[in-house]
Amino acid sequence: MKMIKKMKKAETTRRRFISGFSLLSAGIILQPLSLFSQEENQILNIGSPDNFLSDKLISSFQKSINSSINSITYDSNSNINFNNNNYDVLIGRGSYLEGLIDDGKIAELNKSLIPNNSFIDPKFNNSAFDKDRKYTIPLSYGAIGIAYRKSKFSEPPSTWRWLLDSDKYAGKIALLGDGRTLIQIALKYMGVSLNTNDPMWINQAEKLLKRQKVNIKDFGKKNGKELLINGEVDLAIISSEEFKKIDNNDIGFTFPREGSLIWQDCVCISNASLKIEESHSVINSMLDPKNSRSIVENLQTATPNIMALDISKKSYKEDSTIFPNEQIIERYEDTSTILDFDYEMMIEEMWDNILDA
Repeated sequence: MKMIKKMKKAETTRRRFISGFSLLSAGIILQPLSLFSQEENQILNIGSPDNFLSDKLISSFQKSINSSINSITYDSNSNINFNNNNYDVLIGRGSYLEGLIDDGKIAELNKSLIPNNSFIDPKFNNSAFDKDRKYTIPLSYGAIGIAYRKSKFSEPPSTWRWLLDSDKYAGKIALLGDGRTLIQIALKYMGVSLNTNDPMWINQAEKLLKRQKVNIKDFGKKNGKELLINGEVDLAIISSEEFKKIDNNDIGFTFPREGSLIWQDCVCISNASLKIEESHSVINSMLDPKNSRSIVENLQTATPNIMALDISKKSYKEDSTIFPNEQIIERYEDTSTILDFDYEMMIEEMWDNILDA
């Protein structure tokens, strides 16, 4: 029982790290629209993270569907009380949406009603959290990488080696406190898929992290980004999204050449929605190249929309802290948060062994 509680706690930590949003946790209650008044039933409800959709975009969407939109936004650092709110269209991190899909709370999309879906890069046609893309469409993405103090490096440290397999920066490294993600990063460093469940490779990842532990300043007890900003470490693992929020010219970011984890912000439709046609229409409007470009340029995240990228500013397209180069992006993978129980138990046990080493 103690082990199971630990595992649940670790999974919660993992989802918070990868997702960054509290928006669509598995605890969300999607109430039927019949609970609302007839007037409220004329409104399309869109749930999204703070600053994801601008007022200008919402106004554009209203015109495209000829209906009023109620935009409900969420702060990632708050405990959201959903009360009796209902959502027709939902935007959130894939790791959260996966739980809703598994619970049967997300409707299967009718792609014939979303012609702009053809603008999405084919490499996003499948996902570990949504096989064959039946339920979600990606609007933006990013990846976990390496943040570093530029004044300490002659060139970007674009390999996991300096964090996981070297004493060169001993005492100046901050790793994650999320065992599964860290083991997956170690697997990528060793040239193995981060989604492998082969005990041999996972044991090798455990040995690697145990050996490196002596060189680590912090194992997730503190915020690696803050340690880096405060000058306590020179290397930290953060997401590209987190890096864009750092206002410090001496902090750089690089995508490791071995690959890493990709996260995606996706849009989907609630199974409770009675406005199926309008919901598909507003998603199609989100995928319009100009609208899609507006979303990602505001967020400073990468777009999976090929046409949106084509009309984006040169400075955005060439930003190496937003887009890994093509050779590296091929080595990045997304992952599922709902996996075999025995696998989860194995990861939890190995993480305990690493912390106790």
